[in-house]
Amino acid sequence: MRKLITILAMAASTLMPPAANASVNIAINIVQYPALQRIPGYPVYYAPRLHANYFFYDGLYWVYVDDAWYASPWFDGPWDLVAIDSVPLFILRIPVRYYLSRPAMFSGWAINAPPRWDRVWGPDWAHRHANWQRWNRAAAPAPAPLPKYQQRFTRANYPTDLQRRELAQQHYRYRPHDPQARQTWQAHVGDSTRQAHARSNPPRQSRPQDQATRPLDAQDRDMRPAMREHAKSSRSPSHREAPPDNVLARRGQSDPRDFARSRELRHEGRPDKPQRPGRPDKDEGHEHGKRH
Repeated sequence: MRKLITILAMAASTLMPPAANASVNIAINIVQYPALQRIPGYPVYYAPRLHANYFFYDGLYWVYVDDAWYASPWFDGPWDLVAIDSVPLFILRIPVRYYLSRPAMFSGWAINAPPRWDRVWGPDWAHRHANWQRWNRAAAPAPAPLPKYQQRFTRANYPTDLQRRELAQQHYRYRPHDPQARQTWQAHVGDSTRQAHARSNPPRQSRPQDQATRPLDAQDRDMRPAMREHAKSSRSPSHREAPPDNVLARRGQSDPRDFARSRELRHEGRPDKPQRPGRPDKDEGHEHGKRH
């Protein structure tokens, strides 16, 4: 009966979205941050001191229990159920020897090879993932850094949901590359952190722009009509502007500026010289172009 329920649950999980944002309780109890050791040749860590199928890959913890995979950005959850079609391939490629709580189905399988997932999840899954065991070991990605900032927490002082999000944002700069891992990370850290930040920093209410903060050209445009009116009203009759030259000419009056210009033309810009008595100016009596 338990096997039938498990099969039905796995079939239902294939119809679920890859990153269901609903945490579940699983039969695993991690009291404190576990010691993690890298699996040789794989970008994956495992917990050699835990009696559990417990791994770390691409910034998340992965647990295989009751024929299902779960993921979390924190070492003791909360855990999200991962659909069988969304489990990262490097998780599926982990050799059997690193499963420290192996299901009965794994018995008799080669310990240096990955589990026979085609037998676990059926031929339909195998058809959709025909090449899941083929990969270039020389091109394997580097393992993600371990979130060692979580070592100071235990079951007694495990942070709250909001604290976990803030701590992950502050102390762990790595972001997952696998699509499923990235979705799980965003559900627990990324989007929720932005929402919490928005709640703690509400937007300022907009207010009308006062005179002091308006642009300078807008103030000038507002002040120009008032300045023109003020200039018209304050202009005194005794300080009227001089009429133009053509108006003076029509009135028969002479402009003092014309007299100054005529003196400049006559003397060619030189000052007047006093004339000696009895001696004419050297230019007088001579016409242009004649000799005496």
